[in-house]
Amino acid sequence: MMQGSAALALWIDIDPASRDECDTWYVEKHIADRIALPGWRRARRFRAEPGTAPATLALYEVEQAGQLVADAYLRLQSEVDARDLRMRASFRNVVRGTFRVARSIGQGEGGVMLSLRFLPDATRETDETALRWLIDTLIPRIAALAGVVGVHLLIGAPELRAQHDGHRKSGNTDAHAHRVLLVEATEVDRIDPVRLLLEDTAGVLNSDDKEVGIYRLMYAISG
Repeated sequence: MMQGSAALALWIDIDPASRDECDTWYVEKHIADRIALPGWRRARRFRAEPGTAPATLALYEVEQAGQLVADAYLRLQSEVDARDLRMRASFRNVVRGTFRVARSIGQGEGGVMLSLRFLPDATRETDETALRWLIDTLIPRIAALAGVVGVHLLIGAPELRAQHDGHRKSGNTDAHAHRVLLVEATEVDRIDPVRLLLEDTAGVLNSDDKEVGIYRLMYAISG
């Protein structure tokens, strides 16, 4: 299950010339600074499987939504050094979202993550119907598949994103992620049955991606 009721997620391409330095920066500084904050429970970083873009996914889980905009975190966003700015300049095609966790089921932590970003429906009534179908029908069906260890539905919190953008030194033009369905599995081949079930979403969800993204876990740390 998700380790908290809110999350921050970023899908990012990185300049290949900066990959080694960026990996070191994430481990030594960027993730370390964030997981030390009160309420920041777990940070994970993933590398895309062939055919998936952007190339990396970073996922941060926090106890409560308010901790995503607490003073301590906003200071991290605004008090950046030359190394932070250099790494940020190496980012490409960034999609970023702040979320509340609407549903999270499962046990443990999978080595593979499926990511599906999608948009709210055009009307409130049909949107509520789609979310209820996701929570009551699709998510339990996915969770029952062999090799699936977690399924999570994240709903965007744009008011939190707006506070972040007011403090950031860069990245205010990052694309928005509105809603995300995450599926954790033990192996890549365990994702194939999930893809088949996701075909059922064609008439229910507004897809924000041409394809579902598949990511392998690179690094995880809990606070």
